[in-house]
Amino acid sequence: MGIVQEESTNHESVSLKEKKKFQLPHVIIIMLFIMLFACLLTYIVPAGGFDVNEDGKVIAGTYHSIEQTPVNPIYAVTLILTGGIKAGNVIILLLFMGGFFGAIFQLDSINNVLNYLVRKFEKAGPNLLVLGLFLLMSFIGFFIGGDMMIVFVTLGVLLTKKLRLDPITALAITFLPLFLTFSVAPSGMAMIGQMVSGEVPMYSGYGMRTFMSVIFIIITAVYVMFYAKRVINNPLKSTMNNDKWLEDVDEEQSGKVLLNNVPKLSWRDVTVLLIVIIAPIILAIGNTVLGWATTYGHGTFITTFFIAFVLCFLIKRKSTGDMINAFSKGAQDMVVVAIVIILATTISIILQEGNILSTVVNVMTGSLADAPLGIAAIVMFFVSTIFNFLVPSGSGLMGVMLPILQPVADVLGMSPQVLITALSFGGGLGNLIVPTLGATVGAIALAKANFGSWMKFMMPLFVIWFITGSIILYVVASTGW
Repeated sequence: MGIVQEESTNHESVSLKEKKKFQLPHVIIIMLFIMLFACLLTYIVPAGGFDVNEDGKVIAGTYHSIEQTPVNPIYAVTLILTGGIKAGNVIILLLFMGGFFGAIFQLDSINNVLNYLVRKFEKAGPNLLVLGLFLLMSFIGFFIGGDMMIVFVTLGVLLTKKLRLDPITALAITFLPLFLTFSVAPSGMAMIGQMVSGEVPMYSGYGMRTFMSVIFIIITAVYVMFYAKRVINNPLKSTMNNDKWLEDVDEEQSGKVLLNNVPKLSWRDVTVLLIVIIAPIILAIGNTVLGWATTYGHGTFITTFFIAFVLCFLIKRKSTGDMINAFSKGAQDMVVVAIVIILATTISIILQEGNILSTVVNVMTGSLADAPLGIAAIVMFFVSTIFNFLVPSGSGLMGVMLPILQPVADVLGMSPQVLITALSFGGGLGNLIVPTLGATVGAIALAKANFGSWMKFMMPLFVIWFITGSIILYVVASTGW
């Protein structure tokens, strides 16, 4: 009896330890702590300012000390409203874009098309299937992104079980290319940066960013194919920390159940997918070639994707009630992102109210003054990668970092295009290795993998990405892009 009680006590002790295991707080809590830290800095960091020209740009070499103007935490809370007003355009765009894309994704047309393609070519062999799904996901990620995209991980799991590949490969051919391409493509993080910045025309630099995307896709595809081939030849070389996944694959006899009951492909599903792909292209041409951005501003985003949204639901024969419910659900998924952006904007306002932003800019520009622009761009890439651990939201990161680094870039003579690219690399690529992003953790859970095994797979690739991104930034910054 005593032994039973002792075992029960030990079990409860283990359970309590598991419950007390450290977990990172929600991103909104982190942002509130950063706000508090920003307030503290206004008491510690000397206040200062720069002279500005007629355009409001800071003039290099004009930094001077001014009277300290600390911001107390209570007053900082009142600044949240100011932050929301300042970020209003971005918030409205994100809510509507999230509503449109989220609603379209709920139609399952994209998923149906992918299921059909995988079924159609399931006998083509493991190498072609792995590469084919990777490239297909890269293509989709070039035009559309978001946390809802992790649903495609399930498709990767089905395929990798058929091929006796591990859960890491399932992530590598679905989640990885989707979020990688969105990070470096002109329709992803760069678009968010251009929305937040306001100084860079929407979709400008489309050709260069497309070229960057192709470079990253090729490098990553080679890495993933090499890993998949290694696991096919010897499953024990998987980065998974145990071989339970292999036992599960054998037990399920996945070859017999793979892709059963896949919905029949219809012309409606194909048309919806084409609309999703064509809409951003039309918007890019309209804003860059036809001058829509100059004439109508960012409102062209809402108009273009509203039309795409309505067409998709009409093609799928959905009622207006279905449209509104789907849109509401999609917009609801963006609420946390919107709050993060408001808090991020508030942080920059706190720094401005405390008159320490110029001091930070002066220190950074002083340390980078003698460095080539290319090196400065790489430093910004590195800084945004580190900061991304605290603010994994791409929009939130842009909201926090751009107000701080934009004056630095101005003083150094760096173009806003290069700055946005550096932040896109740091914020987007960094999202794939941080445990604070819900999409990353959710995708890993869907694949039944674990974060340690994912990091073991990702770290060599991320080093390659960082070297590649640094070379790209050095070249584009040095050539005055």
